[in-house]
Amino acid sequence: MAEEPKTVDIKDMLHFKTGNIALPVLETILNTIPFELGFCDENDEFQWFTDNGHRVYKRFKETFGKNVLGLHHGGARPQVQELLKQFHAGTKDNFEFLLDLDGRKIYISFYAVHDENGKYLGCFDFTGDITELQQMKETAKVIPPMDAIKAKEAAEKSTDKD
Repeated sequence: MAEEPKTVDIKDMLHFKTGNIALPVLETILNTIPFELGFCDENDEFQWFTDNGHRVYKRFKETFGKNVLGLHHGGARPQVQELLKQFHAGTKDNFEFLLDLDGRKIYISFYAVHDENGKYLGCFDFTGDITELQQMKETAKVIPPMDAIKAKEAAEKSTDKD
């Protein structure tokens, strides 16, 4: 039996295999994520980006439909071209790196997007300023394990009884 195709209904509800969500809600969720996301289609033309206050790189709607190579400075073009070639061929699925930019630590990751039959659909990118995350790690600002929290609470309760 064939699976039901993913659809959008008259109420802008998206229907996925894993559940349903209204298109405006999904857009709000994507714009709430404190990282920037973008997508280039199977022809390497820029098609979409999230629009929030967490931008590392400026994006403009005027770039929609433009080839992604033309959106990179000359020095980066050969690397971008090679990466896209590998994505199209299916010989590479992702590429990630860290970048120091104006005193900030920037994480950038690109992902090849293929359908269930292996057809190349495009390239998804994820960019974020992870400076604060790295500082949290460096200062050991982590949530203590639940056992440690319970032990501390028990110790405080026994001290209160004394």
